[in-house]
Amino acid sequence: METFVLIDPLLPTGSFAHSLGLEPARIARAVETLDETSHEASRAVETFARECAQSAIDAQLPFALAAHAFALRANAKHAREGDDDDATTRAWRAANAECGALCASNAVQRRASASTGAALLRASIVAFGEERSWYLRVIKRTLRRPPPLGLGEAHHACVFGAVSAIANLEADACARAYVYCIMRDVCSAATRLNASGPLETVAVLRRCVEDAEAACAVAVADFKASTARALATTTDRDEVEDDDACTIMNHLRRAPATSSPIYDVVQGAHDRARARLFNS
Repeated sequence: METFVLIDPLLPTGSFAHSLGLEPARIARAVETLDETSHEASRAVETFARECAQSAIDAQLPFALAAHAFALRANAKHAREGDDDDATTRAWRAANAECGALCASNAVQRRASASTGAALLRASIVAFGEERSWYLRVIKRTLRRPPPLGLGEAHHACVFGAVSAIANLEADACARAYVYCIMRDVCSAATRLNASGPLETVAVLRRCVEDAEAACAVAVADFKASTARALATTTDRDEVEDDDACTIMNHLRRAPATSSPIYDVVQGAHDRARARLFNS
């Protein structure tokens, strides 16, 4: 049931203040409006939602899966030894820094990722209670440290992965929940922008969810295969875990990439619009 808490719009993450590039795409006429037929408008929104979902799978989902793996490891060590795992916190910080570097060329996307990530972090600490959210509180403390130890911002994908581990989600459930939230936010923005009607948008979301299931399964399988580590000869648990973290970080430096460069360029022009409904 905690999966529903994580994806419920009641969780105050501020995600509905962002259109994920749909608003500037509509201004640029990359997505048609209701001036066209209802079928054409919903088809244009569906194309945009699919592109956003695939771009999130290719660029952001690896960071969510990495953060999920680090949080699971931290929880296991916390239960076993009763102390905070500074190694996994450092690994999370490194993954978060890589995530920020990936979207450094798109100031609008980076700002949206940081703001929704900070809001999700605050909301999850309250929602899951003091005991279960200990790892999130450790992450939050690192944000307050001055550079280079501090982060200054926590990106949404990395926070989502850590929270999904606290909610006891498996990696495949984490991936599906993350991508669903992306498509849900796009479809919600489409309705409020009058880019498609509410009934047509619900049908769009359902069709996108069906196709995204297979894409998420492929992404999770690829992440697991790419980060799989050959069995080490050492029996030192800490050394094995450090080796795993290095393998995951090497994957994050190599694999994530945007798959919708045109929409990224359009999203970057959001701040130049004279009238805006959304923050991004």
